[in-house]
Amino acid sequence: MSRGSVFLVGVLTAHIIGQQDGVEEDRLDPLSDLIPAVIRRLPGFELADPTQVPMVTGVLMAASMGMDTVAWRDQFGTIPPKEALVHNFVLWLLADLFDSLVEQPGATDQLMRETFNSMAADPG
Repeated sequence: MSRGSVFLVGVLTAHIIGQQDGVEEDRLDPLSDLIPAVIRRLPGFELADPTQVPMVTGVLMAASMGMDTVAWRDQFGTIPPKEALVHNFVLWLLADLFDSLVEQPGATDQLMRETFNSMAADPG
């Protein structure tokens, strides 16, 4: 489950970055806009352990740079429960942001279904 959350953070981050079409100045910059906005909202989750913020920030940075988030995170060992919980909060915040950006409630759900369907259809 924890690795799945890390994977989904990567998928959603890639879609948020790629979804932005329009004037360059209106685009969210991953390093100066997206990541800080998500990290600033984490204290709003009472159960979010602040000591986990550096690792979840690293996952967001890896995703923003187009890296495999699971492979990046795996290099640091097993994901402890407190960290896994914070990845879920990040996922929640990204889902809310994605739905807002595309102005379509439920867009994240649709995107996740498409992602899982494409994975199930992949014979490799």
